[in-house]
Amino acid sequence: MKSTTRSLQLLLAAALTLAIAANAQTAAPGSKAPQPQTFRVGLKSIAIPSPSSNLTEIGSDYRVMLETLAPATNRLVAAFDRPEDLNQILTGGAAPLPQYALVEVPRRAEFLDVDPATFKTVADSVAKEFGANLEGDMKKSQDELNNKLKELDSASPTISLDKPVPLGTLFSKPDAAAFGMLESVASTGPATKMCAGIVFLRAQNRILFLYLYRTYKDESTVQWIRTTSEQWADAVLAANKQ
Repeated sequence: MKSTTRSLQLLLAAALTLAIAANAQTAAPGSKAPQPQTFRVGLKSIAIPSPSSNLTEIGSDYRVMLETLAPATNRLVAAFDRPEDLNQILTGGAAPLPQYALVEVPRRAEFLDVDPATFKTVADSVAKEFGANLEGDMKKSQDELNNKLKELDSASPTISLDKPVPLGTLFSKPDAAAFGMLESVASTGPATKMCAGIVFLRAQNRILFLYLYRTYKDESTVQWIRTTSEQWADAVLAANKQ
């Protein structure tokens, strides 16, 4: 896949701004846990469980609104958000949400069968290149993001992405690898430091990007991102029985 690292950075920039939440329907006490929802990716139905019990997939209506924030090289597949953040979104808040997750697929690779050997080659390349030119990549991503937001609404506030800090590889497995990052995000108010887990995953021979975000407080936030990202990756792989 051409310019894999660039695609990761563009996705991250889009993800650090807005997300749309929907009211969640919780299961009745004692009822069985619902089966993971499936999403179409490259002619396949991919099961994608929620990364956390407090995150709900927002549904196709709101997901369409998020698609405009993704780079043209990728397609949004699923988005998870906390139901209690709905009011913040509907009132037009531009600050990053406290916790959310996105799943995307590279458009050029969506219909390609990716075998384990090819996945390992690409994952190793991403691990080597990730963070090599993070500052410059984020500046380009910031400019692209703001241009898209202005196209949607000329009065949209400018988003500033600053001080990116790569956290290195969070974990590496035969069909999944994850990388961590800290990023300062600002709009009309004070900057917010966000922690991100970026998972590169192969499910049913298709490549997916899984992104998990949480407001950074201290080292425990990084540990949460590391643990939850790995658990999420394991759940996706198990749900698709690779």
